[in-house]
Amino acid sequence: MPFYRVKSLDGTSSPIEYYLLTNAEAAVFGEGLKMVSGRLTKAAPTDTPEFISLREQAAEATSKTPLPVVRVTEFDEYEVNTSPAIPATNVGAKVTLGADGASVTNTTASGVFAVSYTDGVARARGYFRR
Repeated sequence: MPFYRVKSLDGTSSPIEYYLLTNAEAAVFGEGLKMVSGRLTKAAPTDTPEFISLREQAAEATSKTPLPVVRVTEFDEYEVNTSPAIPATNVGAKVTLGADGASVTNTTASGVFAVSYTDGVARARGYFRR
């Protein structure tokens, strides 16, 4: 499962925003994205995502189709797949994004996703922290 918002500490809902992807780049549902030169692109493992994609979108040589996204806030808790597993001892630690932009790792150096829960197998919950 990619990033899926499970709750918001302030009780708000995020409006849907629409932006173009970087030319020749695709997106998957629940992928962490950042804005570069006015276009969306996949967040790198140590980037704090600014947005989460709301659908899959094929790459377009010249991006013309706006992608629906929600803006990430520090109040939103997300559930996501982990690879490798995150042990209970890492609850409270910040881990990095997976190379796919839609999961997290167990790497704590330069982490951006603060783990609030882990099942110790393949799922975790947490918050993006800058």
